[in-house]
Amino acid sequence: MDSRLFEKSPKVAPLLVRLYDSHKLYELATDDTPLARAELTSAVAELLEAELAPREKELISDVLISLMRQAEKDLREALSERLSVIDTVPLRVALHLANDDISVAAPVLKKSNVLSDMDLLYIIKAKTSAYWQAIAGRRGMSEQLINVLADTRDFPTAGVLVRNNAIQLPVHAMSVIGEMVPDHEDLAKPLLMRQELPEDIARRLYSVVGAELKHYIRDYFGAFAGPAADAVDDVMLEFGEAIASATRPVDMPAFMPGASMIAAAKAYKEKGRLSVNTMMDTLQRGQYASFIAMFAEYSGMDVRTIHDMISESGGHRLAVACKALGVQKTDMTRFYMLTQRVRSADRIIDQSELLSAIRAYDKVTVTSAQGMMGMSR
Repeated sequence: MDSRLFEKSPKVAPLLVRLYDSHKLYELATDDTPLARAELTSAVAELLEAELAPREKELISDVLISLMRQAEKDLREALSERLSVIDTVPLRVALHLANDDISVAAPVLKKSNVLSDMDLLYIIKAKTSAYWQAIAGRRGMSEQLINVLADTRDFPTAGVLVRNNAIQLPVHAMSVIGEMVPDHEDLAKPLLMRQELPEDIARRLYSVVGAELKHYIRDYFGAFAGPAADAVDDVMLEFGEAIASATRPVDMPAFMPGASMIAAAKAYKEKGRLSVNTMMDTLQRGQYASFIAMFAEYSGMDVRTIHDMISESGGHRLAVACKALGVQKTDMTRFYMLTQRVRSADRIIDQSELLSAIRAYDKVTVTSAQGMMGMSR
């Protein structure tokens, strides 16, 4: 470097002298005093905040990069923290810091406005999770940058993104993070708290974290907890069917409700929402396992008994159970017709079997039906 180029700059020359003196002070400080470190970082900051010509900036960059290559990590960390908030830092210096050890790089990655999206994208491709997390904490990011971070599907990085309230998450990023929730439930609550979360993603999340979400609603919405929690129950039932079908063990009968559906049915009953109309609506949506769970709660019988009852041809036991529970004949008939998918994949209703179920309902008395139900429990 030709130092004579600085002789024509009355501002730069004294700053370089101060930098040199500060560096010497730091080297002589045997106990690595914070005072010496602070003096050196202040000298660097003052130098970079000065108005410099392009050629002067290049030469200053050479000086600083040379200094940082020789410096201990604690000094590089201090320099990174100080320089991360200075917008006049030469790009070469910022990139040098951003590619250092993560303890050095983090402040620049998180706060420096000198680094462009392209610079950060290259760092994401070249570095690992710790660097991604630092970038995810930035106060301003483009949709492209956020989406690239989300596409890493890195749990810690996703966690920083969903908790970063200084940015607006694009739909793509929220969808990717939503897909990670079943394996990383800690992502659910901060994602659900984001105002920009689309309803379709929220509905998918509810089916995974229903219980936790209910606690959140009660804690944060007070008087609105009842209706909100009821909505969660509805969504849990709506999506629980597909989840149970996808995860059902091979030896488990089709349409047998899983634990989440049984829990949701219990919640309906506890809140006084479990009724014939509720069960009918569930059947009309094709949620057979949820209906079985709800009917079991409604009748007080176990789910396997109800599953077997719904699965058998003729509908005699279903008719008796409905009579004992005070379910009207028209509703019993609709129950039988709407559950045909459980009995037969082709869904074709045998009229003779339907008539047999109706005759069984008409023939049995309420008292007899209740006695027969008691024997089935």
